[in-house]
Amino acid sequence: MSTDKKTLYISFFSGIDQRIANNFMTLCNNAIKEHDPGELYFFIASGGGDVDSGFVMSNYLTSLHGHIKITMHNVGNIDSIANVIFISADKRFAAPNAAFLFHGVAMNAIGALSRMALKENLTRCQGMEDRIIATMSSRSKLSPATLQELFNQGEGKDVNFALEHGIIDEIQTPVLPPGAVHLVMNFQ
Repeated sequence: MSTDKKTLYISFFSGIDQRIANNFMTLCNNAIKEHDPGELYFFIASGGGDVDSGFVMSNYLTSLHGHIKITMHNVGNIDSIANVIFISADKRFAAPNAAFLFHGVAMNAIGALSRMALKENLTRCQGMEDRIIATMSSRSKLSPATLQELFNQGEGKDVNFALEHGIIDEIQTPVLPPGAVHLVMNFQ
């Protein structure tokens, strides 16, 4: 009798906010309890969103390392904070026509802001960018200086760039094996 644990495929195509992060972790926890997989294999595309929620999702996935293999497969675009979630995986792939976008952090400001409030927001933005840079540079071949340049450029990068800079391990067409357990995250 085989003791090999199966791969559970999960499609995640969403922006990122606190509600999505909570639902993402709940769905993953429930799927792990129900299916007892050896690997979570994500087909992922995301335009990014809330930085704090993105770090929560990334840290959640990192907490699974060692007992569940995490694989990410970019099947569209990985933008903004979604890069931090993507890079948290043990193995990373991208479809031949996929892309990655890096840019600096932006914050919404409502109403009048005092000098102190502006300073706090600027410090918070810089801190978020520093955390993204530290995380990305620790899990890829991108230096902090190169990441800062990417933030200043705000332009998409193709899979060849991602492969050259260690964002992905391989360019690979996504394949869902026949009979595989496949969950689609839909939080609408």
